[in-house]
Amino acid sequence: MQIDIKGKINEKKLAFSNTLLPLFEAVVNSIQAIEEETSTKPGIVRINIVRSEQETINFGRSEILPEISDFHIEDNGVGFNEKNFESFNYAHSTYKFGKGGKGIGRFTWLRAFGRAEVESHFFENQNWHLRKFNFEPTRSGIEKHTIHIIDEAPQRQTIVKLRNLKEEYRKWCNNNPEDIALKIIEHCFIYFINKQCPRIIIKDLGNEIVVNDLFTKFTNGQVKTKEVKIRDNVFKLNLVKLYSNKLDNKIHYCANTREVLDDKISIDIPELDDFLYDAEGNKFSIAIYVEGAYLDANVNDERTSISFSKGEIDFPDQTSQEELRKTITEKIHSDFSEQIDQLSLKRVEKVREFVNRHPRYRQLLKYKPNELKRIPSTLNDEKLEIELFKVQQALELEVKQEVTAELKFINSEEDSNTFNEDKQALYSKIIEVGNSKLSEYVIHPKLVLDLFQKLLNERATERAVHNLIFPLQSLSDEIGFEDHNLWMIDDKLSYHKYLASDKSFKKIDSIKSDSNDRPDIIIFNHPFVFSNDSKPYESIVLIEFKRPMRDDYLDDENPIQQINKYAREIIDGEAKDKNNREFGLRSNTPIYAYIICDLTKKLQAYAKDGGYRLLPGGDGYFAFNDNYNMYVEIMSFDKILKDSKERNRVLFEKLNIG
Repeated sequence: MQIDIKGKINEKKLAFSNTLLPLFEAVVNSIQAIEEETSTKPGIVRINIVRSEQETINFGRSEILPEISDFHIEDNGVGFNEKNFESFNYAHSTYKFGKGGKGIGRFTWLRAFGRAEVESHFFENQNWHLRKFNFEPTRSGIEKHTIHIIDEAPQRQTIVKLRNLKEEYRKWCNNNPEDIALKIIEHCFIYFINKQCPRIIIKDLGNEIVVNDLFTKFTNGQVKTKEVKIRDNVFKLNLVKLYSNKLDNKIHYCANTREVLDDKISIDIPELDDFLYDAEGNKFSIAIYVEGAYLDANVNDERTSISFSKGEIDFPDQTSQEELRKTITEKIHSDFSEQIDQLSLKRVEKVREFVNRHPRYRQLLKYKPNELKRIPSTLNDEKLEIELFKVQQALELEVKQEVTAELKFINSEEDSNTFNEDKQALYSKIIEVGNSKLSEYVIHPKLVLDLFQKLLNERATERAVHNLIFPLQSLSDEIGFEDHNLWMIDDKLSYHKYLASDKSFKKIDSIKSDSNDRPDIIIFNHPFVFSNDSKPYESIVLIEFKRPMRDDYLDDENPIQQINKYAREIIDGEAKDKNNREFGLRSNTPIYAYIICDLTKKLQAYAKDGGYRLLPGGDGYFAFNDNYNMYVEIMSFDKILKDSKERNRVLFEKLNIG
């Protein structure tokens, strides 16, 4: 039977995440060639990186390295003797079966690279030989094959050149030689813990990295070995602390001495999404490399996945990935309990600090501590709040479900009394979850009033004060309920039909007017539900702001005259409903006007000349204008601040933020 090599190559696509897999396969082939008894010792594997623009670049500087085009892998192993070459010629060869060879690793070369060029010096039958050939995506695969005896006595040497990395893979290929070295360590970790591991050297642009030294540096030469058993399957765990700036904290599942896939330890131990620290304060992460006959037997041909059991386990020789992971993480938690506890405290403390600023999430500390521990400690405040919101939503749903379940069983007064006695914990939970939202609601007015106080102290502009209470150049349909602070003037103002802020009369839909006058705020309240008149408004509100401490009014800037002028414009104009149909204002539609300012001497003179009376507290004036059916109140900034604080005083005190 013959194999169409080109068809075999096209059979499966190499995932972009596995771009370096062809290099790993070549390196493992070199290691296995060195392991053979007749090979030269000590073993050396050299990896030369060839870049698309071969130019000298100073390492440590900010230049971007050119793309990698080739890898040249050189070793002093046994070489392509007759047995090895014959094995190379057969797909699914069993020649290396004892070493976990699947006989198809070389096909990954041509899935990512244009071709492979092989040159091998080897000793066989009392003679030195030189074999050369190309491995290409053709029907036969082997091209330009030559072999002949050579007289000189060279050292054993085999060079595999992976040529012309395909364009679509180049952007996925790790470009930094140290990153490539770390990937080789990950993939071949089981080889590196063996003292007989060949010396592997990466050469790139005149610089060399000894991968074995990097392995020793990052592991401190310490690898602990443990065993776990799941039913009939035994797994060997190689546990290592990695002293690298690259966070690992992963379980690496290996088959036939090579990494196949990994799991994050943080799935089961959420604290381990960050570095741990040893007794000397050095940071490290944890890597677990798992071996076992079960993994070897269930790895796919390309070594890119392992067929773990799914669902219920029926037989003693089966194992799921989840139960293996959980068994391993239990070992990790036991070995690193002190460091994990410290990370847990750090994580919860970060959440606690955030909750102190956002009390609506406070009850989560009591009712959802385990969920909070799962929130990554590396999140910024914005992302942290998203995670807390998710936990909060889950808690609120939980409370609703618990209440619904309990209420189903209350059929009598006796049941109700029993419920009252036995369900105090549920009562407390309901109250605390509800109060958290109230806390957030109360915090907002406190912050607004503090800012208002600051604006007054700094004699801020009229625009700044106006914007704080309601955004300039805005309509009520554009602003959410929580995006304005009309409650500072009157709580009832928060609920209205239509509001225009700093808009000229001719741009206000509810009034037919050509006037360019711009009331600071005009509000049309909801119409009466029952009325014989056609679509009357319940009331209209005018608000006029003046700059804090202003006392330089000209006569035509008299705020009392401005309010009267606005009222006249409203009454003389024609009102329209939402369908743009006109209707007249009722003759008795009340207008409420507020002049918000400081009671300077000139302002007080305007008020007295206009017949206004002093408010009982002495911090404002009021009057009623019969001509416009308008009640006018001149309110000082101090009065607004004092009254707002007084209305919220009890709530502020309850939260200790008064």
